[in-house]
Amino acid sequence: MEKKCNVCGEVKPLRDFYERKASKDGHAHHCKKCNAARVLKTFRKNKLKAIEYKGGKCAACGGVFHPAVFDFHHINPEEKEIKPSDMRGWKWEKQKAELDKCVLLCSNCHRLEHAKDHD
Repeated sequence: MEKKCNVCGEVKPLRDFYERKASKDGHAHHCKKCNAARVLKTFRKNKLKAIEYKGGKCAACGGVFHPAVFDFHHINPEEKEIKPSDMRGWKWEKQKAELDKCVLLCSNCHRLEHAKDHD
């Protein structure tokens, strides 16, 4: 059997769609490829929002970089509930609560911060 993706419009085999019991045919309305693109877009949007929330620059060096360069470093690892990158499905208020335990660091400063533990 085949199905047409509501996003890209391509007709694809059912194996290219996630199962979804709530749908009439038991499969999602969009294909796995389109779903992955949507998830990635949402992840990037949420990361931009989190970077802006934390001030938009590295807390250590003050640098402003491409969003891919930024990391969220937990100030006290014992308070860490989850990695910020795993908070994709969380509501913004819950994300902010976890981000409040972090500082925004560029990748370089983040690596240096963790290197202090090994000196």
